[in-house]
Amino acid sequence: MDDMPRENSPKPGAVSDVLAGLLALVVEDQPLIALDTESMLADIGASSVASFSSADHALVWLQSGAPGVAVLDVNLGGTSSFAVADELSLRGIPFAFATGYADTVMIPSHFAHVPVVQKAYTPDSLGQALAICLMAAGMRG
Repeated sequence: MDDMPRENSPKPGAVSDVLAGLLALVVEDQPLIALDTESMLADIGASSVASFSSADHALVWLQSGAPGVAVLDVNLGGTSSFAVADELSLRGIPFAFATGYADTVMIPSHFAHVPVVQKAYTPDSLGQALAICLMAAGMRG
């Protein structure tokens, strides 16, 4: 994870092409989880992934970047990804939250409609959560 967009191509035998060439944004503070998520996103069709370890870095990138979909770790050490979620919501960009906690009570009520994928997620569970948010945004049918 180097806080830079990374080009990926779907691997043979990919789980699905739910992302169908979209640029994906990942905000995840754990480097190994971020790398694993990047790989899963490529497996489900992402053409490239912009990965950031902090909400602040992601927000700076969003000033000029436009992902098609995003995966946001809820807890980023001492902060959260909610500022990124707010920006994505304003721009109509679908996203899913990722969390290692079974209880999602820490997610603000205005994000109650956002899919949540539990860590350790799989390409299937991640793909399903992203398919839900893409369909809700009218981007996939």
